[in-house]
Amino acid sequence: MIDACPDSAVLFFDVDGTLTSFDPDDMTDKDFSAVRPSQTVVEAFRALRDAGHKAFICTGRPLWLIADSLRALDPAGIVAMAGATLEVEGRVVHEDCFGEGVIEELARRMAAAGIEAFFETNVATFALEPAGVEQSSLIGTSVAHSTEEMRVDGSLRVGKVGLTAPSLARVANDDGFIDREFELCNTGGQNRELSPKGIDKGVGVARALAYLGREGNARTFGFGDSGNDLGMLAAVETAVAMGNAMPEVKAVADYVTDDVAHDGTVTAMQHFGLI
Repeated sequence: MIDACPDSAVLFFDVDGTLTSFDPDDMTDKDFSAVRPSQTVVEAFRALRDAGHKAFICTGRPLWLIADSLRALDPAGIVAMAGATLEVEGRVVHEDCFGEGVIEELARRMAAAGIEAFFETNVATFALEPAGVEQSSLIGTSVAHSTEEMRVDGSLRVGKVGLTAPSLARVANDDGFIDREFELCNTGGQNRELSPKGIDKGVGVARALAYLGREGNARTFGFGDSGNDLGMLAAVETAVAMGNAMPEVKAVADYVTDDVAHDGTVTAMQHFGLI
């Protein structure tokens, strides 16, 4: 896909806490496939397209968890798995995964500690549970007790791992394993994400711009609220923090908009004359 109008803007939107409401301290028994942007956001995306701009979803979610209501926004593409995956026109054009040995070692440590963690692939999320536990705390995940149960078509294609800060402390072991093999991100509350080393949303933004044939980041905007948005906000020309954003996100923003409950993304698009 070559950008036919290089003077148009390219926008990157986080989902949870940015396009849709999200409480990082209340994730148990939530159906994350049921999220729905407001009608105001839906109309703003339509106005962006009519103005010739390109909007990408840029989320920590894997592709299987991109709700129909988000795809109905008709984005130019999706940066998923916190930068590890790029999908354009329904086709995955780039996908980063952990090495199988890294995931097997992480799973071994978690099993030994008896903790729950979420191993994300683009077709399913596997809840690694202690022996005897057959139900996950997150709706829609598949319970697993070993990495063998996480294989898809024979491959272990994990692109992100989610766990809590106390759980992370129990598997780190002070031996450098986490720092050596993972990018660690605070996504709010006690929630932490592990991504492949060197991968964050900023990498996904750069790949999306390259796919469009863009050089540099002129006329690019990023909208986010949590720690995994910092890479995205650093990669764009104009960084927008939601009113509900974490302090460290607001600190790097060029503009702080309204919170998600008041359609802050739309407020910012209007502020910058994009719609």
